[in-house]
Amino acid sequence: MNEHDEGATIHEWIEENKAAADKTELPAGDGSSESERPAGSNPQLADPSSWRREHTDIPDRTFPLNVFHIRETDPDMFCIPPHWHEHLEWVVVLKGRFSVQIGATFRELESGSCLFVNTAELHSAFPLESGSELYALVFGEALLRNHALDHTETRYIRPMLEGRLRLPSFYEGTSAAGIRERLLEAVKEYQEAQPGFELLVKAGLLSVLGFALRQSETPAEHAAKSGRHAESAVYPLLLHLSEHFREPIGVREAAKICCITPTYFCHVFKRTTGKTLSEYVNTLRVHEAESLLRSSGRSVQEVARLVGYGDPGYFARVFKKFKGMAPSSLS
Repeated sequence: MNEHDEGATIHEWIEENKAAADKTELPAGDGSSESERPAGSNPQLADPSSWRREHTDIPDRTFPLNVFHIRETDPDMFCIPPHWHEHLEWVVVLKGRFSVQIGATFRELESGSCLFVNTAELHSAFPLESGSELYALVFGEALLRNHALDHTETRYIRPMLEGRLRLPSFYEGTSAAGIRERLLEAVKEYQEAQPGFELLVKAGLLSVLGFALRQSETPAEHAAKSGRHAESAVYPLLLHLSEHFREPIGVREAAKICCITPTYFCHVFKRTTGKTLSEYVNTLRVHEAESLLRSSGRSVQEVARLVGYGDPGYFARVFKKFKGMAPSSLS
């Protein structure tokens, strides 16, 4: 693939990079000894099956839906770490603010905002202030499909699932009101599980889809042309880093994963993520460190080593730069 061939879909990228994944090596002489690497890490790029693909718990496969309550005060469920899955997902922010990632896009979402995650999209959400909460509704496509193949299936559902019809990812302010209301109604019905709740939940999700479609800036007949372009070029690396951010990686190796030149990589990565490679890796490491410090009872020195920093002092400086606090305040 040449450096300007960016139009492949995410699903194609996932499949295409399975063949090349084991050919990419991490930089030699990175200064990290084997003892500094996390247990089980491999200096070779791991098989894509080890990327952080989340096998989300769906209690009832005949009604594939689960609702997760993410709260900043819950050490076990205070964030959504970077991952992807084959399910669809709606996120609605209940309180506070979250830093969210969808693909290569980062944004802060406030109370009342919503996020849509299509199948196989890398995504995450981290609280930015005390008391922040959100609901994540994760569901299988079967809840939307209509096997009678009426217009709802052929015009909307199937094109969306196949990537030919793109919905906006972010919904904020007054534009999110209708979506938020219906998502919260679906959560309430699911949690109370009164007779007929399945019908009301399914109707709610379809209603939300209709509201989201109306807010799309791209008309449905042209949606197939609204590809990810630059984002698709770096997406294989984002998937790799979601699981292997603890391991050292240089620009040349990162560019090889993306099948583009190092010079072009620096340009396109900054353009699509708003960060340098180093900033992006540090962001992932700090988020993981915060999770460990909150819930594991480990020391700052041990957490620093586990997330990829050989020097605890340097880790403390990076952590404070990103979080505005010393890591010791969480341990």
